[in-house]
Amino acid sequence: MNDILLNAGTGEVEIVEFIVNERKYGINVLKVKGIVSIEDVTPLPKSKEQIAGLTSIRGQMDTVIDLSIVLHGKKTENFSEMLGLLCEFNETIVVFLVNKVEGIRRIRWEEIKQTNTISQETVIIGTVMQNDQIIVLLDFESITIQAGIGKGYEKDRHSIFNSRNLKKDERIILVEDSRAIRELLKCSLEEGGYHNIKIFENGKQAQDYIFSIKEQFGENFTREIQLVITDVEMPILDGYTLTRSIKEDPILNSLPVIIFSSLITEQLYHKGKAIGADMQISKPSMKELVNVINMFFGHD
Repeated sequence: MNDILLNAGTGEVEIVEFIVNERKYGINVLKVKGIVSIEDVTPLPKSKEQIAGLTSIRGQMDTVIDLSIVLHGKKTENFSEMLGLLCEFNETIVVFLVNKVEGIRRIRWEEIKQTNTISQETVIIGTVMQNDQIIVLLDFESITIQAGIGKGYEKDRHSIFNSRNLKKDERIILVEDSRAIRELLKCSLEEGGYHNIKIFENGKQAQDYIFSIKEQFGENFTREIQLVITDVEMPILDGYTLTRSIKEDPILNSLPVIIFSSLITEQLYHKGKAIGADMQISKPSMKELVNVINMFFGHD
């Protein structure tokens, strides 16, 4: 699967298209380690209903999430008829049950429409129309957080800050499409002393604002922006493309950019490096993020 990965900052993404209960969904190919057959699933007592149990993959016991329950409230009964998307992100390996894998499709981030459906916002990145059919791109981070799997944001956040933090004046741009993660990030930054935070839901909104500040202030843009923190996977304009546009601009290229994403792994670190990101941090390490910001600004 590695031979199809795109260069960072091209505005395109490869997705694995799959079927759950006759509906089409997608996941970024960078998160998929493989597609596996499911032979047996061992139930986990007292686990959340979306967790089907544990299965053995390549000698490892991995958690299985039933997407049929997550998306349609229907429990999968016959695992032998299912396939598993073996995924790795947020330093966690998870298997997602699906009915069928259709293949790999290349799309542009600008083709992805952001959903405004509040009740589904936590599990949907956006939708894309292909051949008169809607493909729903799922927010697998939020799905695993809701299932209580892996390293959680809440646990990491509450133990790392204390009341001695002073208010810090630096102006920070935060770009994150997930409402739940935006709120957690905002709270963590504020607890770390950073209160001048301007938040955007996708890279296009952030890019428009940043370049408008450049047009207004020129080389003095740092009066309004001193740091950008961005996710990678976002509708309309992704974080890699946003970062590249900043780093290729002769005036803005000194603006520090931190990529904070579940896609930051040893295998994918080179992507952010190639486009000039100043730092790349893997979600959900809020502590490391705030420590790095303190380092940029010279705070102890």
